[in-house]
Amino acid sequence: MERNTEYKMDYDFPIQFSGEGRGPTVCEVCRGSLAACLTQTIVIHATSRDIQIDSINIDVEGDVNLRGFTGIDSDVRPGTQQFRVNLKINSNTASKEQINELYEIGKKFSPAFDTLTNGTSVVIVGS
Repeated sequence: MERNTEYKMDYDFPIQFSGEGRGPTVCEVCRGSLAACLTQTIVIHATSRDIQIDSINIDVEGDVNLRGFTGIDSDVRPGTQQFRVNLKINSNTASKEQINELYEIGKKFSPAFDTLTNGTSVVIVGS
């Protein structure tokens, strides 16, 4: 798929890390992207199964050890060590089994979840 619209986003660090606080950090956007992708995946699959969802509440937390990010400790990874996703699907009409199925569908079919949990290769090409 190709888009003809350009989207812009400002990223920044908090003031405590010499930023100006004008936007989220890249790690915060990564967590938000995971939440959005899980939500979209669940909604599209629920719709295709005629399962009515009243709301989805999702909160993603992650741990980044700054000793790894800053290079202070070479034994610590610079990225997020773990994500914790608190996901709540609310529906007045869906059965408990349908809701549980939607949780599993989110994990199985979310492209962001797959990318983050399956060691995706990244190739950097210099110019």
